Amino acid sequence: MNEKLGSAPSGAYRSYVLAALSAVGLMNNVDRVVIYMFLQPIKKEFLLSDTQVGLLSGAAFAVMAALVAIPLARLADRGNRKWLITVCFAAWSLFTAICGAASSFTLLLLARVGVGIGEAGSPPATHSMLGDYYPRDLRSRAIAVFSATTAIGGVCGWVGGGLLMQAVGWRNGFFLLGSVGLVMSLIFHWTEREPERIDGLAQGSVPTKGLIAELGDLRSFAMLTSAMALAGFVGAASSWLPSFFERTFNLPPIQVGIGLGLSLGFPFAIGTVLGGQMGVRYVRNSKSWAARFASVSMALATPFLMGCFLAPSPLLAFGSLFVSMLLIGASTGPVGVTVQDLVAPHARATAIAIVGSALTLFGGGLGPVLIGAISDWLLLNDPATNSLRAALMTTAIPLLMASGLYWLLGRRIDETHRVAV
Repeated sequence: MNEKLGSAPSGAYRSYVLAALSAVGLMNNVDRVVIYMFLQPIKKEFLLSDTQVGLLSGAAFAVMAALVAIPLARLADRGNRKWLITVCFAAWSLFTAICGAASSFTLLLLARVGVGIGEAGSPPATHSMLGDYYPRDLRSRAIAVFSATTAIGGVCGWVGGGLLMQAVGWRNGFFLLGSVGLVMSLIFHWTEREPERIDGLAQGSVPTKGLIAELGDLRSFAMLTSAMALAGFVGAASSWLPSFFERTFNLPPIQVGIGLGLSLGFPFAIGTVLGGQMGVRYVRNSKSWAARFASVSMALATPFLMGCFLAPSPLLAFGSLFVSMLLIGASTGPVGVTVQDLVAPHARATAIAIVGSALTLFGGGLGPVLIGAISDWLLLNDPATNSLRAALMTTAIPLLMASGLYWLLGRRIDETHRVAV
């Protein structure tokens, strides 16, 4: 599939590029999610509190990922994105394998930091490449396919994590996933090519400080970034879901993994495809449509997410989770297009990195630790309470705030468009 560099990409090769980048995104999400299925045995082996579990599942990965995302994205905007994705893919796969050899909480924490650094460089470079391979009217569908495949990675992480836990244990599970990722990174490098940049700018022609200042002056971009950061707390909740189902309903890991794969990853993937198809239909006529759609989706998803935590049975809990993830997943494709619409082509990777860093830092980093700390505090004050259930219900607040911001963003985009016309 190695086409001649500089030639216009054929439809078949463009589809292959989307498939290859989606495969990278799938493994990215598998390696990110699988540790959630391993947390309960890790907690028991290292005698951890819920706050420490939150550090392991959230902050260790997210803080460093957020710190390096923007520099790596600027490298994607200036340099060879194929090489960047290859190196990042190999790095996070190596550190995933190292997780299996950790002999203490501290060493496992450091290995997860390495995974976070490696995974931070891939999404911005991927979105930048898709922006150059696909025209705007097809971009929503391409991003939706990529997002859906990434969500399928979540399904594989949930279900595969439960199977690996039961079959080979968490240490060998990490070894196996890391080895597969290393092989896939080599295949990606051998079969991909770097696309021509459609903006025609020389690589590195935009100063980093000026570009970040320009993005900071865009009020709409700031609103979008804030909304994404708040919506990221849903991801914080998902990191605790295996522990929630195991503690609340006494389910074995394999049942939890299959249940979460079918009720979390699977509907999210369906939602992203449906949202992407709607984006192709409506995005030509309204640039604010995606933001308003995300607002309504998240508002509708909130009561179903709370229903998951309050359900008296695992079946009802999984069912409520299914509906909430279907609604949230539907917003990902159109929102991805909104990010690309708000900035110049040469700034796409940096824009994705800024948004992703905010989402990762607040949702993926702060969220799991905060939920764990609330759970520990509630347990200390009332040992008889289901402290984790109560802590998880606090995620309704940032989700509703994100919904409100998306609605205001839609109004802002409409006002800006009217002034421009």
